[in-house]
Amino acid sequence: MTLTDNERRLLVETAFAGINHGLHRQVRAMLPALPYLVPDKEMQAVCFAVLLAGLNEPEQARQALVDINLPEAESLRTHLI
Repeated sequence: MTLTDNERRLLVETAFAGINHGLHRQVRAMLPALPYLVPDKEMQAVCFAVLLAGLNEPEQARQALVDINLPEAESLRTHLI
């Protein structure tokens, strides 16, 4: 079964919401699925970095953004300093 774009987006948004609600164990369990949910490699890295930052892993978040040139990555990098 293949997920629709809307279903994939909803799962990523659920992970972001999980960070805000302190569901860190559940969000960590979702991290391996991110490549299947966000097909664009650069946006995938940005989403991964946001989740890592929310999991209090700023160094790993910074590493996820190496060589990512999206404006979202630039903005996130400034907040990870």
